[in-house]
Amino acid sequence: MKSKRMLFKVLVLGIALMSIGLLSFEIRAESSKQQVGEAAKLANEIYTDPKGYFKIRPPAGWTVEEYTTDPRGKVNFNSTEGGKKIQLKVIGAANPFVDFNELVQDCKNGVERLRARMGGTYSVETITLFGQKAALILTSLPNGFKQYQVQLIAEGNYYAMSYGTDQQVYEKYLPLARASMETLEALPKQAKPEQARAHTIASKIRLARLYMQIGRKDWALTAVNEGLSLDPENKEFLTLKKELTDK
Repeated sequence: MKSKRMLFKVLVLGIALMSIGLLSFEIRAESSKQQVGEAAKLANEIYTDPKGYFKIRPPAGWTVEEYTTDPRGKVNFNSTEGGKKIQLKVIGAANPFVDFNELVQDCKNGVERLRARMGGTYSVETITLFGQKAALILTSLPNGFKQYQVQLIAEGNYYAMSYGTDQQVYEKYLPLARASMETLEALPKQAKPEQARAHTIASKIRLARLYMQIGRKDWALTAVNEGLSLDPENKEFLTLKKELTDK
């Protein structure tokens, strides 16, 4: 009798485990269908950065906006829905960081600058992308704008991919933006010294202007002086320094 009860329990347990297994399989299958559905919305044509830093398959039907005068590889893929602008930005450049830890610290510093200037909520965490570490920065501003940004070092270069739009359509297009990001192919371009220098100068100018906007003239002046050490005759740096030092 005991053996029969034991056999019955084993059979019940086995059926339960099979049910769980089937349910798990159905969930995985449904997830795969969703992923395939999202991937099907990507463009048939792969976008190749004219500067040689990356390739990526953008969302299908989104317009391409290139920054031809920027020394970095930089492109926006744009769309709209209900008057809301939807954008996926991709940047490839010479790597300015010593290592990944320095990149993460730079992300955290950037978050604090934005928090001081614009308010909102931010988070920085480490994720794995392409089998390597990447920084994920999530942004939510008081005006309803939300952003999902990934920064990483790959093939010796620096990459930043950011998807941003209004909170009303953010969740709808996030899977598509992430699917596009996952197609990024970092190209092993070795920036020439003058190219790396141009990228650094552009970054210092951007930082100086950002610091000025949030009222941190001391930070801005540091960025300007660092830029002038690279290019003493740079007109933008000289103009910014005059603005910062004139009383």
